[in-house]
Amino acid sequence: MKEFEFNIRFTAGADPLMDLFHEYPTLRLRNARCTVTENAMWRIDHVDGPVDAISAFDEVFLDDEGCNEYLDEHRCSGTREYQVLDRRPAARTVYTYHAHIDRCCAVPAIVTDYIGDGVVFESERTGSTYRWRVLSPVETSLDPLFDQLESTLGTGVQLDVDHLGNGERRRDKVQPVFPQ
Repeated sequence: MKEFEFNIRFTAGADPLMDLFHEYPTLRLRNARCTVTENAMWRIDHVDGPVDAISAFDEVFLDDEGCNEYLDEHRCSGTREYQVLDRRPAARTVYTYHAHIDRCCAVPAIVTDYIGDGVVFESERTGSTYRWRVLSPVETSLDPLFDQLESTLGTGVQLDVDHLGNGERRRDKVQPVFPQ
């Protein structure tokens, strides 16, 4: 197993969703599950923060016309469906189904295209940062993958690689995704 971590940093104005995290520093979005195939992606995410931030989040995140995962200015092709699984004043749990992602510049699609099946994703958005941890069953050079990710980044978006190594560090990081 190979584990790698990286951050995608957004300047204010680079992405409507990430702008919410700039505006509300205590807003946090964590990914519970993310499954990707050649042409589709399913996710379950949990967001928590101030009540007014959650209302603003609903307006941006739950818009079927917009992709929340794109890295470039062109947005993703395909169709999106969102379903709120749990609705609280200061939190949401959201299921996302994104079909026809063949031309999608989203991290899970790019990583799965490069590595193949069996990739496990964990992500978190806070402040200006979209942090990713990836567990891969493949021992391969990741330089081409990071080059591909970097080449898709739009204006005001930057990639920082944090950690490359084996999956044994992951044991210390396991934590519940949803609050108890």
